[in-house]
Amino acid sequence: MLLLVFNTKAEAKKGLPNILLFTIDACRPDHFSCYGYSRNTTPNIDKLAKEGALFTNAFSQSAWTTPGMISIFTSLYPPTHDVDAKGKTLKDNVLTLPKVLKGNGYTVPVLPKFVDISNYWHLGFDVVDKEQFQGAEGEDLLKLLEVYKDKRFFIWYHHHVLHLPYNPPNPYDEIFRKDIANGTSTDSAAISIVKRQSIIKNGSVNFNDMDKKVAVALYDGQLRQLDDYIGQLMKKMEEWGILDNTLVFITSDHGEELFEHGFIGHASTSLNAKLYDEIIHIPLIIWWPKKLKHKKVDELVQQIDIMPTTLDLLDLPTPTGMQGRSLLPLIQDASNDKTCSSIVNFEQSTIFCETILGGFQSTKEQEQSKLRCVRTKEWKLIYTIMPTSNVSSGGLDDGKYELYNLSNDPKEEKNVVEKNPEIVKELKEKLFRWIETTTSKECGSQSNAGI
Repeated sequence: MLLLVFNTKAEAKKGLPNILLFTIDACRPDHFSCYGYSRNTTPNIDKLAKEGALFTNAFSQSAWTTPGMISIFTSLYPPTHDVDAKGKTLKDNVLTLPKVLKGNGYTVPVLPKFVDISNYWHLGFDVVDKEQFQGAEGEDLLKLLEVYKDKRFFIWYHHHVLHLPYNPPNPYDEIFRKDIANGTSTDSAAISIVKRQSIIKNGSVNFNDMDKKVAVALYDGQLRQLDDYIGQLMKKMEEWGILDNTLVFITSDHGEELFEHGFIGHASTSLNAKLYDEIIHIPLIIWWPKKLKHKKVDELVQQIDIMPTTLDLLDLPTPTGMQGRSLLPLIQDASNDKTCSSIVNFEQSTIFCETILGGFQSTKEQEQSKLRCVRTKEWKLIYTIMPTSNVSSGGLDDGKYELYNLSNDPKEEKNVVEKNPEIVKELKEKLFRWIETTTSKECGSQSNAGI
């Protein structure tokens, strides 16, 4: 296991902002108005996007929550941090974003519900009293902010409103359902399941065309509900006098399939992982008017870039060993001379993802089934290996491959793996090198001085 090296006992730096990392479960950027969606789903988030940095090509490191979130907090790929299944825990000596910020004078409170399972232990947060901050989703964050508003804080909040079941309250349940031709307020059997269940096994429900439209309308209604909350949150922070000096990240753990490849949900809800873009493409908006001007960034970026970007924005030293890079040069049109020193010098224009078959709900057998992908702007290669595959050569030469030309097939509908052997060879080499290097003994312990 890799140890990141940094002196967490450095003298606290003056003039640093508060930080709010707001992550949204199962969130698709292409359903945000500011990303070009036809429905007016996100008027409040749009305002932040128009003032801050909007990344159009941000990607998750996984198809379910835990691996991606740990990648955000460590700037390590899932094969390196190894928190890729239920019950796994980050090694205590791995440096994290909360630990670095705490060493620079930040208070790092976290609500117990976000760290009450072993996947989220050892991140470095200070768990607050559960009774003091009880409340409905979002209300607990407001209570937390009010208590810590006079301190320099780093607060992570993970909002679950977009996750299955899709069952927003009135008026959000009808706000976009009215757009549907021949719309009806009577729920079909399939929609009743969508409104009731958080886990819907892939293929267990038959959705007709109207069902699909209604399910998407309900998802969009939940997104509008979330956006209204964001508006209330920003207003409250302004009333408290902390908004202008708060660095805000809005992003997600992963996306969500809405029938693009036959079903609905993501790895932990469908029990059948996929790595198509509707699953791994996520929003990323960085807002801090004191330092950042509006910029739309189209380069490929990923979750491991959030930690180094945060430290760069604060002008704090970056630990060695992070696998991400600072995105600040992309925002400021500068040369990327602060790319982090990484144990693996992967191309910055390449995305790597990994997931087990059933996400958090995986059985031990499903944990042995892995999907991995390598994605560039033009191509994506998806590699699936099952427990029954021939694991000769380390399990890296057998399995199922899918290749998509994203330039002319952005919906990933035509597998062209047989027609492009040279592209497959090139991407396989990149992917196998990534697998081997991020899980190799080269990632072993470094000096832990200062940790």
